[in-house]
Amino acid sequence: MVNSFVKQEHYIPQFVLKYFENNQGNVSFVNVEVSPIKMLRGSVPKIMQERDFYEIKNEEGDYVFRNYVEKRYSDSESYISPFYNKFLEMSKEGNFDIIFKEIVESEEWAEIESSLLMYLMLLLVRGKGIKKISYSKSDLPKKHKDILHLLLTTNNFVTAEFAKKIYYGEELEEILQFIKENGNNMWDTLKKHIMENYQIRVFKVNETNRLFLSDNPVIIQKFEGEDYILPLSQELCIILVPLNVVEDSWKIDTKIFGLDNKAVNKINAQSIKNTHKLIIISGENDLEFVKEHISCS
Repeated sequence: MVNSFVKQEHYIPQFVLKYFENNQGNVSFVNVEVSPIKMLRGSVPKIMQERDFYEIKNEEGDYVFRNYVEKRYSDSESYISPFYNKFLEMSKEGNFDIIFKEIVESEEWAEIESSLLMYLMLLLVRGKGIKKISYSKSDLPKKHKDILHLLLTTNNFVTAEFAKKIYYGEELEEILQFIKENGNNMWDTLKKHIMENYQIRVFKVNETNRLFLSDNPVIIQKFEGEDYILPLSQELCIILVPLNVVEDSWKIDTKIFGLDNKAVNKINAQSIKNTHKLIIISGENDLEFVKEHISCS
């Protein structure tokens, strides 16, 4: 019986990408590495993914625990997606501001907020940005970079199990010692930082411009008082702000904040600067804006 492996691995979940589809059921995007800049179209399964994006091979060219990391992320997505979809469908309603106030006051928001925060953290750990950091250490051999990337995206135990399939003898002993001394569970550190310090404000587009989605979509500390910004759809984004604690209790925003064209342009300009290769736009009318900000970055 032949194993069925996932080969094309998404670094942006497909359940998110569908909220950036156009009226024809495709996604409009730009490859910022190719000149001249032009708009391309693709289906959700074929964009924001790369073949074997999470896979590692040993020196013989054999996969090590193939799809193990992919499966971990898939399991996380299975938890997040129902809350994400529920919230995004709510946002399409004409009385979204009333619905949102009701779910906050009923405490239903707590689960939705937790899932959105988890999604943001997942993007920071699994995405193009952290992979670029891991593999930019030019003085390290490829297999050492694999170990570094695993340390940053999984944990010491998982990294050690992979190492045992890649290294042998004294080299393995040295790598296991390196893992022991340098391993730092990034997920737990990030989770503690985000969950203990931030709350979500919800913003919705209220004019004509639409939000882009970069292949490196989390905007970090680029605007004063707004430490993390993440577009959820063409019309909706979340912004993480410091927890508002009043008399030992959290004060949660029950308001949907508006994004005018100027605000959308500021976010989109930063999304372009964040982009490694691909950025989703709303259509041909966005091309000049993309060209202008690529030349400035």
